[in-house]
Formats: sequence, C-alpha cells, structure tokens
Amino acid sequence: MEQALYWLTGALGVPLVNWLKARYGLQGRAAMWLTTAVAALLGLVAALLSRELTPGSLQPEGLLAAFGQVLAAATLAYKLLAE
Repeated sequence: MEQALYWLTGALGVPLVNWLKARYGLQGRAAMWLTTAVAALLGLVAALLSRELTPGSLQPEGLLAAFGQVLAAATLAYKLLAE
C-alpha cells in the first residue's frame, strides 16, 4: 500500500510543477531543477507519511529510493498527460 503513496504523490506533483513553472516563468534548465527539487521534497514527505522513514532514521538510501519513485511516477504522469 505504501508504494501507492509514492505513485499518487508523483502524479500530484505534475500539476504542482506545471503551476510553479507557469507562475515563475521557468523553462529549460531552471524548470528541470524545479522538477528535481519538488520530486525530492515530495519523496521525503511520502517516505515520512508511509512511515518508511522516521526523522531519526533518515538514511541516504531511503531518501534516494523515495526520490526515484516519486520522480518516476511524475515522469510517467507527465508523459500520459502530455500526449
């Protein structure tokens, strides 16, 4: 069930990133860094909500795994919505 949280978070991240890009007029490299930052933040939130990570047990492996899952879900959602 906790895997679904990462996919849902990633899918919800797409409209957030699109809104932020439009609001601040970002494109190119700046938009890429924004997407990376939002995915990292949402990955951390999802990992904490799923209780895979606790504030006392933050490990780089867990953070990178959460980031990767959220970024993959966001990329998939973006590709599906863009076409």
